[in-house]
Amino acid sequence: MQEGSVPGIAQEAGPDGIVRVTFDRPSSDVNLLTPEVLNELDRLLEELARREEVRGLLFESAKPGMFMAGTDIEAIAAIKDAYEAGEGSRRGQAVLQRLADAPWPTACAIGGTCLGGGTELALACSIRVATDDPEVRIGLPEVRLGIVPGFGGTQRLPRIVGFVHALDLILTGRQIDARYAERIGLVDRVVPRPRLRREALAMLHEAAEAGRRGAQRHRRPLAARLVESVGPLRRKLLSQARRRTARRVAPADYPAPFRALEAIEAAFALPISQGLDLEARIVGELVPTRTSKNLIWLFTNRNALKKDVGGYQATPRRIRKVAVLGAGVMGAGIAEQVAEREIPVRLRDVSEEALLGGLRSALRVAREMAERERPGSRVAERTVEFISPTLGLEGLARADLVIEAVVEDLSVKQAVLAEVEERIGERAVFASNTSTLPISEVASRAVHPERVVGLHFFNPVHRMPLVEVIAGSRTSPEAVATVHAFALELGKTPVVVRDSPGFLVNRILMAYLSEASRLLAEGLGIGAVDGAMNEFGLPAGPFELLDQIGLDTAKHAASVLEGAYGKRIGGAVGLLDAMVAEGRLGAKNGKGFHRYRGGVPAGADPAVARLAGSPAPKELPRETLQERMVLSMVSEAVLCLEDGVAREPRDVDVAMVLGTGFPAFRGGPLRYADAVGIPVLVDRLSRLADGQGERFRPSGLLREMVREDRAFYVA
Repeated sequence: MQEGSVPGIAQEAGPDGIVRVTFDRPSSDVNLLTPEVLNELDRLLEELARREEVRGLLFESAKPGMFMAGTDIEAIAAIKDAYEAGEGSRRGQAVLQRLADAPWPTACAIGGTCLGGGTELALACSIRVATDDPEVRIGLPEVRLGIVPGFGGTQRLPRIVGFVHALDLILTGRQIDARYAERIGLVDRVVPRPRLRREALAMLHEAAEAGRRGAQRHRRPLAARLVESVGPLRRKLLSQARRRTARRVAPADYPAPFRALEAIEAAFALPISQGLDLEARIVGELVPTRTSKNLIWLFTNRNALKKDVGGYQATPRRIRKVAVLGAGVMGAGIAEQVAEREIPVRLRDVSEEALLGGLRSALRVAREMAERERPGSRVAERTVEFISPTLGLEGLARADLVIEAVVEDLSVKQAVLAEVEERIGERAVFASNTSTLPISEVASRAVHPERVVGLHFFNPVHRMPLVEVIAGSRTSPEAVATVHAFALELGKTPVVVRDSPGFLVNRILMAYLSEASRLLAEGLGIGAVDGAMNEFGLPAGPFELLDQIGLDTAKHAASVLEGAYGKRIGGAVGLLDAMVAEGRLGAKNGKGFHRYRGGVPAGADPAVARLAGSPAPKELPRETLQERMVLSMVSEAVLCLEDGVAREPRDVDVAMVLGTGFPAFRGGPLRYADAVGIPVLVDRLSRLADGQGERFRPSGLLREMVREDRAFYVA
């Protein structure tokens, strides 16, 4: 095989006239469609066009489970202006258009991850073959980076799979498996891995012999073709998609999906050359935006966080069997996620009713996930088969990892640990899902505290991507490394934090919820407070969030944190006590800060003002409400950094975006602080401290940063 002028691209011409191009980026687990790779492809296509013996072209990858992960994200992040971004898009478009215009059939053999620029390369080929391996994930995730596909994806995907499927894939950025891709026409054939190259070559030969450029395809249904060809129908679907998108995100905060709609419309309204020009202009306008810079930063640093075990050097144990103690909301959710990875899991509870409820909950979640990924399949039922319920302790000795998810009470957790500790294997790890209690206290009476570790999942488990990993004072490096690797296996992003009450996320979150409670006590309305934070970019306001958490759960957490940090964080305790005493538990019993009809919020409950001790109602500008609540988060985040709960600003920002829904387009509380400017932030906090109390007084770290003229991140 002949190596090209760019390392990692090799070509081989067979006697049958088929040229194989193999991607294998050196010293990397992934292949990327970098500017250098594009230039080499351009040179290769030009050369092959001059060779009369060439009858077809096959692209494949030498990396297991990987075809092409996309373009070079770091190169995109470094772009400063619209002209540079637009020209980069046009360059990629030109190369892939040359591929699409090739005089002979071209094929892509997809044996693993195929995302972004990799999918755009595949779309430019005339034949696409994929394996049925679970590693195969195909998609155009660019909107999640604040941009749109820039190498022709917005123009070719709609022409290949149709209007409706293109809207779904481009606007959500979701990834699909090979079978679903085949069903919608994105992939021509799905085969077992050993047959991938053979099938792709056979299809190339068949097309070449028949004088065709590509595979024979069935026409899309008449209804789909009507939607695409009739302007009013198409515009109606676009309008519906725009409204659905606007219910999820604001155009000013996340412009990419709205701009993608323009490009998709152009795929049916304009010639491809004009559609590509519009796509490049949109890319040029989006890449330099604050939203894109922050979303790319989060993507890059989320991946970096996955590789960071917090300095604990040890080889993780492989987890083959898991036991989950407690079949409540969290236990059932954790068990479902484990079973989804086809790892046998023992779900134990002392109540038969709780066990049955946990199994029903796990099945409901599994069906929800399966319907999203593989509609109509029986995946959910197969998932739940990996969960075996029990009322006893049998089977625990075979578990490599035992996850405790019982009630958030120190004495109960210690009792559960004592009950099972001598029944589990010598090297088994015991992980507590506590959300507030220090792991060192949970393990204080343990015979083997070295194998006790914190593994804090967030609710709902299947939707929340973050997991906090907490080492107690005597936790072994192996235990930390094991649960960190296990979290990755579940598809989560683990962040290693220092052992302390509330850890990282809940400590910052409770400072924010406490400030919201103070505003309510001052006479501000629930709707005004929630609305201010919705406008800031949070998916749920503080009182919406409290109702979702459960007021009894929030009350317990607030009490623990008040005991550790005082009223600065425990400001909501009195209000939550009063709410729970009146039987208000939030969404789960239909009575909280909001009224509920049929399980759906039906507006703020005016009776809550009495429980909050509110004086006469008053109003404040939304900017004032946002300042108090947002800066309470920023201030506590800085203290967490100062106290060593988080090791670096990155950990705080990624954790708050993934764990609380802090607006991703703002990058996290500390990136937000940098955007405001540290001197301005200190001035605003000082002013709030003078007017509202010492809880806002700027920390020593912030004052030091002002003196040294530095920020949390290097610009």
